[in-house]
Amino acid sequence: MLSLMNLRTLPTLKMALVAVAAAVLALAAPASLHASPITYNFALTGNTSNDFSGTGTFTIEGAPVTSGVSTYYQSNPATIDALTFTIGGQTFSLAGASGTLIQFTNGQLTDITFAEEIGANPFRFALHTTSGYAFYYNNEQSASYGTFTAVQVASPSPVPEPASIAMLGTGLLGGAAGLYRRFASKRLS
Repeated sequence: MLSLMNLRTLPTLKMALVAVAAAVLALAAPASLHASPITYNFALTGNTSNDFSGTGTFTIEGAPVTSGVSTYYQSNPATIDALTFTIGGQTFSLAGASGTLIQFTNGQLTDITFAEEIGANPFRFALHTTSGYAFYYNNEQSASYGTFTAVQVASPSPVPEPASIAMLGTGLLGGAAGLYRRFASKRLS
């Protein structure tokens, strides 16, 4: 027979079970709901021996769409995590750049626009890519042209949930079951 005391503890037990179930679901929520960074390596190959060549890498937030245009910006909003490249022995990065953008059309890289000023009497350097590249130097008074290729770096496989989280969930469920049995045995007596 149920006593008045046991009837009062029954909603508490149900609330505890719901809280445990919610905690387990929160721990098991898929990490794929968040955009993951994607890294590309690219190569700039000069058309002639007088043109500069170089290599670089960039990382963007989330995958470009396969149909339409995806544009990634250095700021407002910042969706380019990193961009560095070396051309003609000079290394460039986002740290000194302004207005950098990377654009994809139908999932294919179509444009990198980058500009940086270097030195006490700043010299402006700029990189523009479409089907090829144009690297402007000497305050954008001289240019080097060539081909441009980019390859996505293979993403590492997702890290599995640690066993400790599974053990925590199992412990919480075991604790909830123990409480349930304890209150159920009191109810029957």
